[in-house]
Amino acid sequence: MIKRIDHTTITVRNLARSIDFYTHLLGFTIDHEMWFPESRLRIVFLRLGDTILELFGVPEIRGEALSHVNEVLGYKHICLLVESVDEEHQRLAQAGVPFRIPPTTVQETVRIAFFSDPDGMDIELIEYLP
Repeated sequence: MIKRIDHTTITVRNLARSIDFYTHLLGFTIDHEMWFPESRLRIVFLRLGDTILELFGVPEIRGEALSHVNEVLGYKHICLLVESVDEEHQRLAQAGVPFRIPPTTVQETVRIAFFSDPDGMDIELIEYLP
């Protein structure tokens, strides 16, 4: 029986920059790390509550992130549940994070906003309205 999704993995261009972004701006903490010298792969597991985000630090990355393109097969985005989309938008925008979609109400019950991590991977903020 499948219990739940254990973690999600993102390959990043600059591991130190991504760790800084996810920990200092989004509140994740470093859970643990793994190093594979033969492949020069460093993996850092970040935790936010019960959620684990695995960052693959690979020295030579090819290509660009396409998570914002609907017509490309693959994982689309990470969604973070927040108390207030507007407050998080203001906090992140003041820190210099550009938003692709500003805070928007969808179907009167959900408020969302989209921004990108340092490698262009989409991140959604979501707030369920009363």
